[in-house]
Amino acid sequence: MGKHGSFLATRSTAKAARELLEQVSSAGADDTEVVIDFADVDAMTISFADEFLGKFYAAVAAGDVAVSAVLLQGLNDETLETMQVCLERRELMAATVDGGEIRLIAAPGHLDETYRQAFALRRFRAGELSERLGVTLQNVNNRLKRLVSSGTLKREKIIPSNRGGKEFVYTVPGSWSQIPESSPMIASAGRAEDA
Repeated sequence: MGKHGSFLATRSTAKAARELLEQVSSAGADDTEVVIDFADVDAMTISFADEFLGKFYAAVAAGDVAVSAVLLQGLNDETLETMQVCLERRELMAATVDGGEIRLIAAPGHLDETYRQAFALRRFRAGELSERLGVTLQNVNNRLKRLVSSGTLKREKIIPSNRGGKEFVYTVPGSWSQIPESSPMIASAGRAEDA
């Protein structure tokens, strides 16, 4: 994002950047993992963040942009705060990594905890996560649906060998799985409601 300047402002600049991001993302395979780097950005306006990432994440959640995962990196305190305000207004969330630490921003507490446990498992079925969290399978499935639609987890459909029907395996996106399991995961400063 640094190529757009160290201070990101105006909806027209954000719209052009988002349209380019959507075009590049859609050109890849359905399992494309997008990493958006803010390393050279000192600050951005909320209107820029909303037009660029708010609308991009909304399109990802709606299935209008064919990516399997989105990760933000290089956010400083200023850009992180702007991003959090933008996402909270749209009731969206995002995954970010900095210095080997991964966390969700603008996520309710129960989804943050679910993501922490999912990250520890790396690859799992909903039943495994349900046991780990001590909540019902239906509750876990609802949480996983939100995490997948936000681009923070990947889901793959499988056919169980011992019975009919369908089942899903969830994974931490490939590039994120390079972060060591012992890496601390910072608690979300997002909303604290539960499902």
